[in-house]
Amino acid sequence: MDVTRRCDYACRILRAAFQSGEQYVSVSEISEKEDIPYAFARSIQHDLVKGGLIKTVRGARGGLVLNCDPHKVTLLDVLEAVQGPVSVALCSVDPEYCEKQGGCAYNRVWQGADKLLNDYFAAFTLADILTLGDEHPKVIEVLGPDAQYDKWMCAGRVKPADAEAGAPESADRVEAV
Repeated sequence: MDVTRRCDYACRILRAAFQSGEQYVSVSEISEKEDIPYAFARSIQHDLVKGGLIKTVRGARGGLVLNCDPHKVTLLDVLEAVQGPVSVALCSVDPEYCEKQGGCAYNRVWQGADKLLNDYFAAFTLADILTLGDEHPKVIEVLGPDAQYDKWMCAGRVKPADAEAGAPESADRVEAV
């Protein structure tokens, strides 16, 4: 299972919408700030609208804003809205994909992996990710409290638009070490 560039960009768009609170933010502004090609951001915007995650308004004061409760929408919801079912193998989600699915020992392994992945992604709400980041209890449970990143590290933090002054910030961007 790959988290595609499209999903990565969708998460960045949702982060920008989360940060803007109730104010509309333009796709061109997000595109520039998040380093997403504009045309690609526009096409992803349509997926996010279709999935009910954002809403848009046209015009000079238009843009996009969250259309969901970030405390209830999970990372799994986002991934499924952008790329469909999360799965390690097509045969585990589509019985017509492989005629040998019923008698294949690997199929059950792939289904188990799918369950683990789906449960993991469902454990994170947008608000969790954008406020707790790598300090989320599920991340610590899986990676351990002293987990070291091989190639990447969290460089900055995000503060939601409605956060109180002095409130802790969360993961903002990932930079190569």
